[in-house]
Amino acid sequence: RRGWRRLAAVAWLVAAVACSAAVHWQLRRETMERAEERLVSMCEERARMLQEQFGVTVNHVHALAILISTFHFEKNPSALDQDTFAKYTARTSFERPLLNGVAYAQRLFPHEKETFERQHGWIMRTMNREGAPLQDEYAPVIFSQDTVSYLARMDMMSGEF
Repeated sequence: RRGWRRLAAVAWLVAAVACSAAVHWQLRRETMERAEERLVSMCEERARMLQEQFGVTVNHVHALAILISTFHFEKNPSALDQDTFAKYTARTSFERPLLNGVAYAQRLFPHEKETFERQHGWIMRTMNREGAPLQDEYAPVIFSQDTVSYLARMDMMSGEF
């Protein structure tokens, strides 16, 4: 009888440990799934917020291009100079949270393009990162995005913005 009792106690103990382990692993798996779902949800929300911020930034950059077009290219003489543009961009920088700087460059004609590029050490590019094609005039602008320390130079006159 003692042998059966011991064997029954050991069997009961093994069964209890096995059941406890199974319950533990099941609860752990469910907790991990919930945590993963919360993380995915937070990441998706952050992605939506960044996408909205980027959209606002792109809209503002487009507005800057319109500002240049209106007050510089359509006026003779220009109603906009680098100091005025610098003051405007400094005062409205809060509207471009993803851009840490926007620099204005003067209007260029085809015969000035090569000299300008050599002087600044870079090549004007379109939004597709291709070299700016031959045009009647150019308006190179430098955009610097602090979040990825990335410089992009593009010609606002390419008509692709």
